[in-house]
Amino acid sequence: MDFLWSYIALAEIYVLLGLSTNLLVGIAGIFSVSQAAVFGVGAYIVAYFLMHEIMGFLPALLIAGACCVALNVLVTLPSLRVSGDYFVVTSFGIQLLATAIFVNWTEGTGGANGLPGIPPPDLFGVPIESNAQLVLLCSAGSGLGCLAFWLIMRAPFGRLLRAIREDELAVAAAGKGVLRAKVSAAALAGAFAGSAGGLYATFLSFVDPSSFDLDASILLLTMVVVGGARTLPGSILGPFLLLALPQALALIDIPTSIAASARQLIYGVLLIVFMLFRPQGLAGEKL
Repeated sequence: MDFLWSYIALAEIYVLLGLSTNLLVGIAGIFSVSQAAVFGVGAYIVAYFLMHEIMGFLPALLIAGACCVALNVLVTLPSLRVSGDYFVVTSFGIQLLATAIFVNWTEGTGGANGLPGIPPPDLFGVPIESNAQLVLLCSAGSGLGCLAFWLIMRAPFGRLLRAIREDELAVAAAGKGVLRAKVSAAALAGAFAGSAGGLYATFLSFVDPSSFDLDASILLLTMVVVGGARTLPGSILGPFLLLALPQALALIDIPTSIAASARQLIYGVLLIVFMLFRPQGLAGEKL
């Protein structure tokens, strides 16, 4: 695929992941580092269904989204019994557990070698193979995700999530269902991440555990912090900016053996700089 089209399509997939992470971390105040694991579950489910010709792309994507909703709810519900640093540690453990399953469950995930040869997506039996068609599919997915996020933020439910983030005890004292709202936010985040996983698997035609490990979760958090938490523009700007960095590094004559480490170093430095000097991010609300 042409470089520009590939970059746009991948960035749009990560916009869905940015919306998922922003909904949890920025809006609801649930600091989770396990969204990449949910992303991976959606990718593997769609890949499995398409590779074994069980069903078409859209039904597989719907099932993947439903499974990721259930997974995020099951993971979040017990985790919300703890708060603050304890919740971060809990989600960190869940991410490590998911990575171990992706690496060792060779029958379902292909193990460390991954799953190659994933068929292209199709719409009502018509395969989507050209560059323009794939970009349009990813654009439609990210566009629907952005519309859903925008509507949620302007609904009473969105205002409730913002209030919970600001003062959870006050919201609970007002008789609002804090736990139910947080679980609902986790369910919506799971739907975004699962859909992104399905698009990612069919876009690359290959998935492996390295795309869904702890580094991937940190990348998602970096996208939200740099782009701007709590806002729709931040969820869009962060992925497009950070996914351009590896391409910029490719223009520099550095050994490939240290390119990945250099990328992680840049992400870490960006996190520190933005948290110190502009914690709201490029397009985020003023804190």
